[in-house]
Amino acid sequence: MKSVIIGAGTYGEVYLAYLQEAGVDVVGFLDDADGVQGTSVRGVPVLGKIDLLETLSATHGICAVYCPLGNNKLRVKFLERARALGYETPSYIHPSVVISPNVKVGQGVYILLGTTIMPYAEIRDYVMISMGVHLAHHTVLKEGTFLSTGVNFGASMVAEKFSYVGISATIMTGVKNLGEDCLVGAGAVVIKDVPANAVVAGVPAKILKFKQPPPRIGNELVFQNVSIRAGLERSAA
Repeated sequence: MKSVIIGAGTYGEVYLAYLQEAGVDVVGFLDDADGVQGTSVRGVPVLGKIDLLETLSATHGICAVYCPLGNNKLRVKFLERARALGYETPSYIHPSVVISPNVKVGQGVYILLGTTIMPYAEIRDYVMISMGVHLAHHTVLKEGTFLSTGVNFGASMVAEKFSYVGISATIMTGVKNLGEDCLVGAGAVVIKDVPANAVVAGVPAKILKFKQPPPRIGNELVFQNVSIRAGLERSAA
């Protein structure tokens, strides 16, 4: 099945190697960065910008699109666009991954070598999981989540859409929720729920900032339906 990869950077280059090892016929790359169109990556041409998806099926016989971008929102955006245009968005799971047959896996999911996934986990569309991740049972990774290399992710918790967990971070069992579009820093140890849009880091993890301010009711900030008095958000982290 003829395929293209969105993103001609180093991560796209790595996925080219994995996909070729798996026997995928990668015809080319698409990338919006100026100056890369007409170049090649490991002998595979950069065919053009991402808008070329509109015609690639007819002009090149492309059937499938892979998009291993680390930017969660862009990855979801481009893969959803590809699906709307009628392309397949296959998953890629490295053969070394240990994954229970009881795990639910969506479309456009990428899981790299050395990862282990326990029974009854649910991995929804467009999730990326890097090398050596340990994902415990009864967890849910919602659309567009990214788990970096070496992450330890405890049992019975939910990572909301676009959650990003940095290298070697640990999310302890007992945490129930990582909020939508939160960012957990490299090496962090998360021992309590993380609000939406929060950037957390440290041992134990504390809130450093918000990508967007949380909603406010009177003099209180509201974190995932839990109100905290304004001015106490740092100590409550």
